Amino acid sequence: MTQEKSGALDSRDAAQAADLLVTVATTLNERLAVTADELARSQAMLREASEELMTAFRGAADRIVAAQRASSAALPEKAAEYGVVLDHLYGAVQHLQSHDLVNQLIEAQKLRVDKMREKLGEALSLATPPIAHPGATQQWIERSRQMLDCIVAGIKQIDEDMHTPGKDKKHAGSVDLF
Repeated sequence: MTQEKSGALDSRDAAQAADLLVTVATTLNERLAVTADELARSQAMLREASEELMTAFRGAADRIVAAQRASSAALPEKAAEYGVVLDHLYGAVQHLQSHDLVNQLIEAQKLRVDKMREKLGEALSLATPPIAHPGATQQWIERSRQMLDCIVAGIKQIDEDMHTPGKDKKHAGSVDLF
């Protein structure tokens, strides 16, 4: 009788551990969904701000070029001053183009988040079928082990992708600097 009671307690503990694992995986997946959404919004805001700044700088440069042409014959010293201002504007435009690099970094993080969410979803799907014999401790342990193996495989895949830049430029999650 004591062994039966002990087996029931072990089974209950294993079931609680499996439920805790499901709760943790669900919570992580929800938090990663929020992170993915914030990354996407940040990317859109960066793109919009960069486009607006690029348009403003190019418009200013065009107006300075027009003013430089108009005054180059009458006031040559003004034309040189315009050249300095144009150099600053063109330099700003070049630095603004670094948003492409930032965009690549954000895209890489979005891919990592999506891959981890996918693996967490797979792990959660392993918890869905009912246990055939809820009193059997080994079934709860096996389910938990499968879920953890799935999560660890996802982390390993992300790490491998991160350390293999250019393997698949569309899906690698790496950043191409040049």
